[in-house]
Amino acid sequence: MRYGKLFLSVLLLASGWLALGQTLFLPRQQRVLDQARYVLEHWSISYVYGGSSWGDRNDCEQCNSCLAAKKPDKTLRLAVCPSCSSCSLDCSHFTYEVFKHAGLSARYLTTALMNRLDAPTLLRDYHLVDIGRRSQRALPGDLLVYDGHVVMLEKRHRDGRGDIIHVTSGRDLRGPGLGVQRERLAAIDSYRGPLLRILRHVELVQELRHVFLERKRLSPSGGAKGPAAP
Repeated sequence: MRYGKLFLSVLLLASGWLALGQTLFLPRQQRVLDQARYVLEHWSISYVYGGSSWGDRNDCEQCNSCLAAKKPDKTLRLAVCPSCSSCSLDCSHFTYEVFKHAGLSARYLTTALMNRLDAPTLLRDYHLVDIGRRSQRALPGDLLVYDGHVVMLEKRHRDGRGDIIHVTSGRDLRGPGLGVQRERLAAIDSYRGPLLRILRHVELVQELRHVFLERKRLSPSGGAKGPAAP
């Protein structure tokens, strides 16, 4: 896929819809958000640096019990509690697992690579489109990338704040099994330092493009107008 004029216009148009108060919840986008909420609401998963999977609930409880008893430093949790290799996540593995379980093509990459790789490489190798760093362009389901941390935007508010879902550690961690958290009204531009990048899965971009072209085709004037909220 190339960054043609139409492709870029779809990205800008989607941001304009949201700025006008329209909420876009297209089918793939909804699956991504539903998957993130499902993990948040139904699974007891601990933050572990390098944690890359969640197994069954017994695996998760074994990990949580070990962490509660031994209280290892966050960088040593896998070494001290090997049971956590079967059920634990860090922030970048969480976003990867959400995309994968939502049925989107996904390849894992670290937060450092999300920031360091150029836009063509991100698109070609990881199916992610670089939207820039202007928070006004972010849509639900996008990844907000900071220095050392990535979150998924669940809802964007008009005042530059947003609801996010992420896996977190440190002072935000409220105990074993509570690594997946929702933060409401987070300051998007400065949540974990400055916002460095917004990444959107290419299949969500393609979905927006399809809606844009279809509504343009059906419009009597031939012009594209923002869709009503589904």
